[in-house]
Parts: sequence; structure tokens; C-alpha cells
Amino acid sequence: MTEPSRRTYCLLKWLFVLNIIWLASAQSTFFEISSPWVWTCEGKKCLRTRASETTQGQSNAVCKLTCYDSATLWPLPTGKTTLSKDVSAFFANNVRIAKLTSNSTKTEDMLKEAAAIFSEHIKQMENNGLGGSTRDCSVSANTCASAAPYSSSEHLFNVEVIVTQNIAPLALDTDESYTLDVKTTNSVTTAYIVAETFFGARHAMETLSQLITWDELSNSLVVIQNAHIEDSPVFPHRGFAVDTARNYMEISLIKRIIDGLSYNKLNVLHWHMSDSNSFPFVSTREPLMAIYGAASARKVYRPAEIQELVHYAQVRGVKIIPELDAPSHVGAGWDWGPLYGMGNLIICLDKQPWDKYCAQPPCGIFDPTNDKIYTVLKNIYKDMDDVFQSDMFHMGGDEVNMRCWNESESIKKWLTDKEWDKDPNPYLKLWSYFQNQSLAKLDEAHGKTQPVIIWNSDLTAKEHAKDYLDPNRYIIQYWNTWNNTILKDLYEDGYKLIISNYDALYLDCGYGSWVGNGLNNWCPQYTGWKLIYENSPRVMIQNFSLPYNKDQILGGEAALWAEQSQGGAIEGKLWPRLSALAERLWTDPDTNWFAAETRLHIQRERMVERGITADALQPEWCVQNDGSCIL
Repeated sequence: MTEPSRRTYCLLKWLFVLNIIWLASAQSTFFEISSPWVWTCEGKKCLRTRASETTQGQSNAVCKLTCYDSATLWPLPTGKTTLSKDVSAFFANNVRIAKLTSNSTKTEDMLKEAAAIFSEHIKQMENNGLGGSTRDCSVSANTCASAAPYSSSEHLFNVEVIVTQNIAPLALDTDESYTLDVKTTNSVTTAYIVAETFFGARHAMETLSQLITWDELSNSLVVIQNAHIEDSPVFPHRGFAVDTARNYMEISLIKRIIDGLSYNKLNVLHWHMSDSNSFPFVSTREPLMAIYGAASARKVYRPAEIQELVHYAQVRGVKIIPELDAPSHVGAGWDWGPLYGMGNLIICLDKQPWDKYCAQPPCGIFDPTNDKIYTVLKNIYKDMDDVFQSDMFHMGGDEVNMRCWNESESIKKWLTDKEWDKDPNPYLKLWSYFQNQSLAKLDEAHGKTQPVIIWNSDLTAKEHAKDYLDPNRYIIQYWNTWNNTILKDLYEDGYKLIISNYDALYLDCGYGSWVGNGLNNWCPQYTGWKLIYENSPRVMIQNFSLPYNKDQILGGEAALWAEQSQGGAIEGKLWPRLSALAERLWTDPDTNWFAAETRLHIQRERMVERGITADALQPEWCVQNDGSCIL
């Protein structure tokens, strides 16, 4: 290249770079010009209108906060709620956690962690707002003027919390109620929280955060000036079942799921940790389980990280209930017995054709006649109790195919020796034997008796359920359809119930088949949030014309069985559908989905701002134009 050509090339390159910089600057300047729209509250709807000198409007966020009877709260409070229509502006650096009072140092430490989470949400809200556009007063001078009366950089926001009981693990009988008062005098807003337990106080902080929003007109945070809320949940058990056995899930993703649960006051993460596909739990007493059962050496859950996760969940108002499914849904991790002198712990491992012997590949089922199984189970139970410290334990117990037992000569001989072969249901009796033996080992491992959860199954059928399972000890997690008489039978037999009917609460339904050529998996109907929202456990019982006993219906859980789910894509399958479940179980309103739709849009946006990848419900235009997308 000649010298003149080189100079020309360099000049053109610099001109290109300068042009890119100018375009980026121009684009940035363009997007700093805010929209000319404002919103006005008419008939409990926020209507969009063009800003003008005669229009006294609000930002969309402030309009929604002050226009609706229940502001933008999710889930709806169950008690007395009074909210003013006026707001005060403040900045995040003016938030003060002025008082955290408890008679327990541990409770105060947890309150400090919860308060730090609350403060971080407020800072994040402000940072998100400052990263957006600013109101251009040359376009809409009147709206800038109308924002001025409630905008002040000197406004203080204090939070005071009083908890009257010592910290204790979250349990079925934990009081999660709270009272929240917000009072504003001159340039100071103070939020007063009073709760019996830490968990009620934590819920109150979540509610308080929802009385705050970013206002693009004043370019500041705003909070409702005066409020009084008395609140407590209808159901004590409000959860989600996470499956990390079919496909491994990183701890960081489990933490984001816990975050989402806390934003919606869901309080249970039911952890389906093992299945026939894998055994990723690292048992210190039975290390061969994860060595043989994990998908890889790095796809395991170690005791220390589980303990940290349990604490992470607790300060967010969530308890983790482990599930060790048995006697079916076992395979990976249990095949080392013969090599170590333990005999066959399981039979039918990966037996084909699999659909004759189990619900999904690979097959596997315990041999209940091998007593060494119960020694291994006791050790695993003890290891799980060491790290989870939960008030409940899930023993699985679903989809037991007894064909493997029936084809085992050693098992048939064992039944004959006990003369159980003469029983009308010898294999149900064998199953009951396994359940009783494993329950005894669970009690020994935990050093106490505690509520035990199992799935409804052939063992819980009406004609013999109470012969095998004590209603005072067992909680049944019901997964059949909402109107199946199995639910009626269990209720009439006096069992306490957790509702997880698959036709509304299995979030993996509606996807393609993962075995064979079928167009759908075993449950073909995708369940939208509206169906979930109207899935009331109370109404399910009342539909059988039975008197409703609230002490028997503990609540509900949604589940996402993870055969076709892994990684960050899981979040979009969960949210905001789980939010619909949250309001159903916290509030159990008599109203239908229509009354909740606008608030759910806001809750979904709130979660997205906090880092949850929640799917959209409608185009954003619908969110900004109340009532315009209704058919």
C-alpha cells in the first residue's frame, strides 16, 4: 500500500469510529426523551392520556399504586386493609432500619438479614429507575410541576420491627401473621411492623416493599403515605416441588427459585432430590450413593452447601422439605450392594421393556425382604436430618409397580414362609411392611416422631388405607384430578392433605412426549395461571358436598417434574404461574382470576426487576392500558 493510500485508509477508519460514537450518543440522547403519556385514575382503572397543561396525570406506576383498592399488593392481605391515596417521595439512601426488637439474639440476626434484603430491593428499584428515561419538562412541563408537591430529597423513611417470640424453625403451626402501619408526618414516613414470629415480620417487609414504586415523573421512589394492614395466611403449607433428580439444577438456580417463593409469600420448597435417574445427595454415612448415583462428580449436593441453602431459604421465609422417594423411583446409586456384601438392594434395575415394570426409565424398586436396605436408609435419613433440620419429611411412595416383586422367586418364597401369600393382597402387605420398617428407621435417625408425607397411591386406597397408614402420622399429598373421588375418600378417612392435583398444579404438563412418538407427555393439558388461580383446595372439598374442616387441608404445592427442564429456562415455566398459586393459598379469595389480572401483571414486572425470568402474560401495551385486552 502506498503512503497516500495508507493515510486515506487511516482517515476513513477514524471517520468511521467517530460516526459510530456520534450515532451512539444520538441514540442515547433520543431515548432520554420520555414519553408524553400520563395516567389518570377513573373507575378504579388507570387510563392513559396525552400530557398537557390541563391534564393532571401520574406515572403509570404511581397511578396503579394509588388507584386500586389494594394498591399493587400480591398476594392480597386477608385482614383489615386501609391504604391512603397520597404518596411521599424519597430516595433509597434516606431509608433507615431504625429498630429491630426481639428477645432473641438469633431472631435479631435474622431480622438484620431480612432488613438488608428489603433495603437492597429498594436500592435496586431506584437503580432500575435511574437507568431509565427522565421526564423532559420541555415536552410536558405541567406534569413535572404536578410531581413537585410530593418530591423531596430530604424525606426520611424509617422502618421499625418488633417480634414477640423467639426464633424457631418454620413449622405447620408457626404464626406467620403481622400488622403493618405506615404513618407520614411532615417529611418523615415511618413503617411499624409487629409480628409474633420472625416469619411474620419478614412477610411484612415484603408487603412494605410492594407499597413502594419508582415514579418517573418525580424521578424518585414513592411510598403510600399512610397504611394499616392486618394479614395472615389461610393455609400453612404453600409450596413448590422442585425436581433435581431427572436433570441436575445448580444451587444458584435453586436460590433464585427460593427468591421467587419469598416474593410471593410461598413458604415451602419440597425438594425431590433423588429418583431412578440419579442420586446427587452426598451422604457422609453412605458415600457410595452419590459415587454410584450422581450424573457426574460435579453434579452433587454436598452437606455444607445444603446447610447454607437451608439458611438462605429460612431468612426468606421458606423451609425446605427433603423427599427420599421409596420403594419405587429408585435405581441410580443403589446398584453397589452385591459388590459390598449387601446383596441386591434393588431389583428390576433398568429392566426392559420398561413400561411393563415402572412408570418411566430406568426401572428399579427396593427388595423389602433385604434387611440391609433399612440400615442404609437409616443412615441417609440421619444425614438428611443433619443438614435440613425440617419439621417434616417426605417419604415418596408413588407409582409402585408390583410386577417386579411378583416375578422375584426370592420375594415369593419370603412371602410364603411368612404365610403372607394367603393374604388377599400379599404385595400390598409387603409394601406396608417396607413402609413400617422404613418409618421406624426414620424415627430412630431423627430421634423423634414428626409428620411424614407420602403421595396418594394404591396403598392409600379407601378399602385399606387406614389398615396400613395411621391418619395421625401420615399426611397425604394428593396428585390426582380435582374432582376424583380418591380425594373425597382420603378426606372422609380423616387424613390431613396437601393438594397437588395434576390437572392444575403440574407445571410440566402440556409439553411434547419425551419417550416414543406421542405428541404430548402423559398429561397433555398446559395449565395457565387462570386455572391455577381458581384451583381452591377449599372448593374442591366443598364440591363433594362435605363439611369443610380447615385443619385437614394444609394447603397445596405445584410441581415441575424435570424430565424436560433444565437451567434458566425453568424460571419461565414457573413464573408467574406460581404467583397465581401463591394468592390462592395465602388469601383463598372468593373472586376469580379476572379481579387479579392487573395486579398479577404488576407482580410479574416486580419479579423481573428483581432478577426473576418470569414469562410475560400479555403484551406490555395491555399492562399500560387497563381493561383493553379483555375478550
